[in-house]
Amino acid sequence: MRTTFWAGVVGACVACGLSGLGCGGDDDGATPSGSTGSTEGGGSGAASCSGLDTSALVSELSPAEVEQACKGYRRCSAEEVTVEYVCLMQGVLGAAYGDDPGTNDAELQAKCSELVEGCMADPSQAEQLIEQALVEVEAEPCGQPRQCTATIAEIDACAAEMRAYTRGVLPACSALTMAFYEQTDRGDTLLDGACGKLGVGCFQLFTTPSDG
Repeated sequence: MRTTFWAGVVGACVACGLSGLGCGGDDDGATPSGSTGSTEGGGSGAASCSGLDTSALVSELSPAEVEQACKGYRRCSAEEVTVEYVCLMQGVLGAAYGDDPGTNDAELQAKCSELVEGCMADPSQAEQLIEQALVEVEAEPCGQPRQCTATIAEIDACAAEMRAYTRGVLPACSALTMAFYEQTDRGDTLLDGACGKLGVGCFQLFTTPSDG
């Protein structure tokens, strides 16, 4: 696998939490340091990845506050990108799309485990990929929210759901199946929760331009 390919994949992961695609972390949905995963209606002054008062209206933010919030959400997502997650990602993707890919569930699981073990035995490449991806994501300009009437608390809730969704995307190697690669769900279910309450113009605050 070429380093540039994996850097792109890791970069997409970071951007999701986009962002957000925070990735990695525990499967219990815990939020990263500095984030409360505020839900709608969060109290004034509660901690937020944005560093802003959660009761603040996005439509009333100054350009400097928009920039601060954008970078804060990216920082929270970046903190969740771990070597363990990158190694699992390489195992899951490499099992099907790498050299000598598996052709059934058992082969996929074995190949995934082999790749993960190799990655964890020498984490320097994963660390390099994370560093490279973070540099690329940080270089992306912050988007400007348009006609967004949401509060920072509502943005926090959606961002937290996006991070939780991303954490659960990759299965453990022991649970990997051929069917996993045939899934068509690309996060549409997120719109059933807090993200579905946001206007389209709100997403520019905590996603990179390439995310939409």
